[in-house]
Amino acid sequence: MAKTAFTTSNALTKKLWEEQLFRDTMKEAYFSRFMGSTAESLVHVNSKLEKSKGDRVTFGIRMRLAGSGVTSGQTLEGNEEKLVTYDYSLSLEQYRHAVRDNGQLDRQRAVFSIDEESEAALKSWGSEKIDQLAMDALTASPTKIFYGDGTTTGTITTAGKLTPALISKAKTWALGGGGRAQTPLRPIRISGKNHLVLVVHNDVMYDLKQDSTFAQAVREAEVRGKENPIFSGAAAIWDGVIIHEHEAVPIVTNWGSGGNVPGAKCSLMGAQSLCWAWGKRPAVVQRDFDYGNEHGFAWGFIGAVGKPVFNSLDYGSVAVYVARTQIN
Repeated sequence: MAKTAFTTSNALTKKLWEEQLFRDTMKEAYFSRFMGSTAESLVHVNSKLEKSKGDRVTFGIRMRLAGSGVTSGQTLEGNEEKLVTYDYSLSLEQYRHAVRDNGQLDRQRAVFSIDEESEAALKSWGSEKIDQLAMDALTASPTKIFYGDGTTTGTITTAGKLTPALISKAKTWALGGGGRAQTPLRPIRISGKNHLVLVVHNDVMYDLKQDSTFAQAVREAEVRGKENPIFSGAAAIWDGVIIHEHEAVPIVTNWGSGGNVPGAKCSLMGAQSLCWAWGKRPAVVQRDFDYGNEHGFAWGFIGAVGKPVFNSLDYGSVAVYVARTQIN
């Protein structure tokens, strides 16, 4: 008896395609949770150029007075102290990217919405771009570095991983500025408590979780003040330092005397560790080409980000360079 059959390879066999694509991680810019319009924010945002002309924003700082003043019997006139001020400037830049399809027929062929996926892909790319710009600025040419062990990247060993003791040491130095060797980091105040933020690579966070002292502390405590955006996504808190992990933290594979120690360039952040200036906020624009046949989507913004440096010294952050387990 003959039976009519259709195999998988038959061109007339109907195949079902899911109309929604599995998307790579689409997220809001990670550093957005650190942004604020006041000098108490980790990332100090200036948006004045959104409403006025210009391409340069200058941030200033007044150093605290260092003199001891006078006491009774001493003359104040002639013993005055001058104010010491510094400035830091950012020049705006334009950042853009775009996606364009091949025409109406291609949009008809696709079972998913090319327009929808184009816009979503650009927004995701834009979030990652903002994070990368912030990370590049934060980790550029640090003026103070704490090492996991050794005193340079060339002397770090595989044992020089991040530990609770190193976090506490870096925090203590940073809050005092190393005896005023640089301007002390100003902590951010959340729910009545002072905090700094340490941003580490995922591999570094893995290593820290293997530390018995840290593991015990995490078991006995949890992140507080979850309503504050700075706690959103935080991995843990140690000694008043909120720890965040981020894949964009710079990593290397060539530290150590033999040039074979994997490492990571982490950052300890205080208030105004970054300055961000907006000229125009991110936006997606659609444009048609060839009499409406082709669709294009463009994402872009005008802005600038930088790590404030006054008198050749970093103002709001210190670097923490550690070895890491390379998780492939």
